[in-house]
Amino acid sequence: MANNPYIDKAVIDGVTYDIRAANGTPVISGYGGNDLSEEFENAAELHAAIAAGDFSKIRVGDFWPITLSGSYKNFAKYTVPAGTTYYTEASLTNNAGTTEAAMAGYYQSATAVKITISGTDYFVSINDCSLGYTETLNNAIMKMEVAAINPYIQHGDTALTAQHVLFCSRDCLPPTLMMRAANAVWHDTAAVNPWLGSALYATLNDETDGIIKLVEATDLGQYLFKGPQSKGMRAMLPTMASGAAAPTSWAWNNRGKLFLPTEREVYGAPAWGDKGGYEAGNLYNQWPIFAGSARHIMKGAGNGGGRCHWWLETATAATAFAAVDTNGTATNGYAAYTAIRVPLCFLVT
Repeated sequence: MANNPYIDKAVIDGVTYDIRAANGTPVISGYGGNDLSEEFENAAELHAAIAAGDFSKIRVGDFWPITLSGSYKNFAKYTVPAGTTYYTEASLTNNAGTTEAAMAGYYQSATAVKITISGTDYFVSINDCSLGYTETLNNAIMKMEVAAINPYIQHGDTALTAQHVLFCSRDCLPPTLMMRAANAVWHDTAAVNPWLGSALYATLNDETDGIIKLVEATDLGQYLFKGPQSKGMRAMLPTMASGAAAPTSWAWNNRGKLFLPTEREVYGAPAWGDKGGYEAGNLYNQWPIFAGSARHIMKGAGNGGGRCHWWLETATAATAFAAVDTNGTATNGYAAYTAIRVPLCFLVT
């Protein structure tokens, strides 16, 4: 397919098609997109166009590549220091030695963290560990696709009045990331929404150690929408406290500068999530990039990688969250499942 970024036509096999509707949504399902970093001189120029409401060079499916490098903390894991005593069982009875170097640990119980040494599982006292394990991204290329144009205009208890573009990465971050350290254990026990209480929310959004600091260090990341409280856009999120199986209410909250799509924002309807009013009344519009084709629902493990599972923001039970399966179908997984990845999603104003 060859197309001119300044007009709304594409030529496929000698036939000319309209490729953009009035709202910027591609008419051709699965439009592959132009590299906006080649259409604009720099991210500042793109930002200026968005701020002015000039979307003449921007259409859903276009992308802006960013590269992430640096360390962050995975808050679903624990750091086990060098010299920590480890045991053969979770009751911490039989001493088996001490760790030779700092290593990652996984929640086992309220008193124990599991480690693996030479293929064998051992256990350490949770009191000897610190929550969060430092991991690194090395030149991780993320093609940030235009998922929608002004999807949240005038939305929120504090109205979002700024012109904006919603970006969602073409593929997922290279590493797998757990939603929680354990299926029923919330990272933030004071939170009243499963997404906001998750370890993954902190891994992405922690101001000191989260992946957000790597994103904001990029050219495009300078222009992320910070929201009225510097914690992202406002959203009416379902209230579902720790241990609850379904929402009991809803409330306005900060969604995070980095967030995930809800099940409805991907599929346009619930599959595993709440089918009642507390989720249905907010964030229910399907993002245009996911409409009409599985091309953008299917995501790779890292840039150009093979098909992978990826998390959604929607809780489906007290211990599980919605996800997209490797074949693009709606699924869900236990919150501590270790083989699911995440895309990056954010607003640029």
